[in-house]
Amino acid sequence: MSDVDDLPAVVVGGGLAGLNAARELAMAGVQPLVIEARHRVGGLVFGDDLGGVAVDLGAESFAKRSRYAAQLCRDLGLEVLDPSGRSWIWSHADGGHAFEIPHGVLGIPTSLDDPDVVRALSPAGLARAREDLVMGSEIGSDADDLASFVTARLGREVLDVLVEPIAGGVHSADPAELAVDTIVPGLRATVAAEGSLTAAARAIRASAPAGAVVSSVVGGMFRLPQALASDIEARGGEIYPEMMVTDVRRDGVSWLVTIDNAASPGEPHLPRTPLGQPTTLRTPRLVIALDGRAALDLLRRIPELSIGDWTLPRGADLLSVDLALDCPALDAAPRGSGLLVTPPRPGDQPRVACKALTHYSVKWPWVRERGGHHVLRVSYGRAGTPTVEPPLGETLADVSTLLGVHVGVEHVRGAHTVRFPNSLPPQTLAHRARVAQLDADASGLPGLGITGAWCAGTGLAAVLPHAAAVGAKLATVAP
Repeated sequence: MSDVDDLPAVVVGGGLAGLNAARELAMAGVQPLVIEARHRVGGLVFGDDLGGVAVDLGAESFAKRSRYAAQLCRDLGLEVLDPSGRSWIWSHADGGHAFEIPHGVLGIPTSLDDPDVVRALSPAGLARAREDLVMGSEIGSDADDLASFVTARLGREVLDVLVEPIAGGVHSADPAELAVDTIVPGLRATVAAEGSLTAAARAIRASAPAGAVVSSVVGGMFRLPQALASDIEARGGEIYPEMMVTDVRRDGVSWLVTIDNAASPGEPHLPRTPLGQPTTLRTPRLVIALDGRAALDLLRRIPELSIGDWTLPRGADLLSVDLALDCPALDAAPRGSGLLVTPPRPGDQPRVACKALTHYSVKWPWVRERGGHHVLRVSYGRAGTPTVEPPLGETLADVSTLLGVHVGVEHVRGAHTVRFPNSLPPQTLAHRARVAQLDADASGLPGLGITGAWCAGTGLAAVLPHAAAVGAKLATVAP
């Protein structure tokens, strides 16, 4: 490249947001250049070999509440499937016990007559929850966070036993930090229309696609970013891996973007550093699709955005231990597709340290069909608590306790440990207010698009359509 190259569009970040924005540009005839610091695309959606079969080591599914993600997969020639096996919750109470997750929305039950709800709650907790049916739709309507909303309608026990492990597990945050209108869009209005929170949950589930609440791609979710990258390149776009952006600034109606080769730090969770070989690009269309903290570092260089001292809420330090196991006792799928673990309460005596276990090869049967071993994904880390990598023996002890069968080191045929430090900043009310202000400021800068989970909302169901809208809008900007 020359000292200053003119390009139709530059997309900073090759995660799912950046790739989908780039695809929208490419489909409109605007050939983008995607800059990605890692050696691969996909961000938190990636995979690797584990026991002889490539499996997901990052995000493994998408919520079906938005039909966009499933249609995108099909458009790219990827087969979509729903998971197999019921999911469970492990409670530390009463010495530890497991129960199947009731039908619901992020733990909010769709029926208080569901036998799984009756088994999960105490008689007093169930009686309190039933007050939701008669208290009037206005109760709790002024609660902005999920915890307050659920507690006002259904009581504390439903929050602790059902919503906290499910909503907290999905978003890696305390429900008290999660904005209702972001986590479950339309929930507040549906309560007003239906008269109760349980009826609202039932209506939301009824309006969603049939079947499970999530889906994935046959062969692994990691195939989606690979397919997006191939589609972008087939349409004339380019992807530069192991490159990073060190500066952006406005130059009249154009954007000047300084890029550099990115030095690998050895560990995939550590940040990249520039090698000191900068090149400048000029473009009328710039998409910032980075992790939120890296995005803010770049956006601070644009004075019109008034980023100031904005810092994102601290996310949890997550860690996943992924195991390939040759263990016949797992053939019976003793806990279906896996368990979420409630946080210990005062008086509990915790028997496991992990926050979740996914029986990946039960949840996604294509793993065994392709000759793979049993695959388990054991997750550690909660918001506000330091996360220490457990010895393998401790992880296997957690597995044995949760599944009720002996799983020892003699059964291990492969293992990966993946770290996600300061991951998934919670979608707090204050954060959403700052995002709204950023959107307003950015609307005055033609040719600038900002996307990613930190501003779109957690999960591919939120990220993918947001990124597509950003890309489609920028495609209309005159060169």
